[in-house]
Amino acid sequence: MSTPSVSAPASSLWHSIVILMSAIGIIGSNSLLLSPLVLAVGQDLGADPAAVMQAASAYGIGVAVAALTLAPLGDRIGAGRLLRLALLALAVGLMASAAAPGLWGLIAAQAFCGLAGGAALPSIYTLAAVIAPKGREARTVGLVLTGWTLSMVLGVSLSAWMAELAGWRLVYLALALLAAGLWLASPKLGALRSAAAQASSPLTALRVPGIRRGLLATCLLMLSFYSTYFFTGAHVTIDLGLSTSQAGLLPLCYGLGFGLAVLFDPLLDRLGIARATPPVFLLITLSYLSMLFLADRFVPLLMLTLIWGVFQHLGLNLLVARLTALDPAQRGAIMGLYSTATYVCVFAAPFAGALVFTPWGLAGCLLLSAGLCLLEAIEAALSLRPRATDSASPGAPA
Repeated sequence: MSTPSVSAPASSLWHSIVILMSAIGIIGSNSLLLSPLVLAVGQDLGADPAAVMQAASAYGIGVAVAALTLAPLGDRIGAGRLLRLALLALAVGLMASAAAPGLWGLIAAQAFCGLAGGAALPSIYTLAAVIAPKGREARTVGLVLTGWTLSMVLGVSLSAWMAELAGWRLVYLALALLAAGLWLASPKLGALRSAAAQASSPLTALRVPGIRRGLLATCLLMLSFYSTYFFTGAHVTIDLGLSTSQAGLLPLCYGLGFGLAVLFDPLLDRLGIARATPPVFLLITLSYLSMLFLADRFVPLLMLTLIWGVFQHLGLNLLVARLTALDPAQRGAIMGLYSTATYVCVFAAPFAGALVFTPWGLAGCLLLSAGLCLLEAIEAALSLRPRATDSASPGAPA
């Protein structure tokens, strides 16, 4: 099965990158937009903010279940084909979210969206590794990951303003139409699969050397991110007394920083996973601590959020590269475990964050996140020891 490579036409490679980037943008928008919309949704459905955020938890559980059970199908039928099926299911779930008659309807629709997202995300990360030209793995993965910037800038932030003008239901309807349009634009992806694809399962993936440490790193990074992110909207609207649209500026700045970080991805190709990971996670830790001291000042908080986005992008790039390099023949199952771990954290973060947000506000969330990232910096320094035979590329095992 042919896949884009160094010798493939540049237009084919870029077409694949744009499709994968856009798919992440739609999935990411859905997973993140409830934070700035929480008051608007709650008022319409007659629920308090904490109850509304249960829909985010339901989405996370759906992703975790699907990533564990459906993602290995990508190793059998092809990651591209699985992605296209998931995009259709996502469009249905988003339309159901727009039409939800009450809170439980929204929770059920978001759980279905989670099942679609859980099948799609591992396929996206697998395809990013498949299409990457040799020696440019970090740059290719980094470009695909800028889909999270689309979700922040055009998804979450624009959605916050759209919700104020036309209501939150229109936001979900717009995302449903985009998901359907992306399916129509992606027939060529249906033929893509890993060159050494094989039957796999979560159990076979869990036997891959290095996978458990990689999943630990995933949990530390993702729980630290969501424990703070989910409460930024409440901090801006409740603690600082600002509007929903102003709350949308935080994910906007984060997304801009996440996108700007693509300029630094070639540096990761040169340094390699082992050398780059510990200092990057130390920088993420410092970004949380910096925000801690300026959390009550909106404009400085926005500036620091942009810096947070830069370092978070680099950390995520290194994490994805670390996992996809473990066993190319089982990338679907491995990235399924990654997505499962990620969205278990999505489910757990509202509860973990609430434990510290209630008594200490956003400062408590930031301290928790900083501590988790510091632990990952230590884990990476101990587990990823540079060796003379290591490749300079994050795409190589470390």
